[in-house]
Amino acid sequence: MSTPAELRARAAELEQRVPPITAGPRTDDERMWLEKAAALRDEADQQEEREWIRTGRIPCSDCGTVVRTETLETLPAHNCIARQRARRAAADRATEK
Repeated sequence: MSTPAELRARAAELEQRVPPITAGPRTDDERMWLEKAAALRDEADQQEEREWIRTGRIPCSDCGTVVRTETLETLPAHNCIARQRARRAAADRATEK
């Protein structure tokens, strides 16, 4: 069984196969890839929700930190913005070299 991250990566891979809508009408294969990508994303969401129900923990979709929460509407404070800034700064330093 794949993890939610693996499922989302596979969905992104399928979506990258499809040219922009401005390129013309979609072929049957392109429609199939988009439908499969949507199904993979739904499955990833369902897996995350089941994991949350089981453990009370869920990953933040912005920074990836796994936090404990009682509702799926809001997450507790976990320095998300600071973590994102640190990642961007590290990426900037890496590209400067």
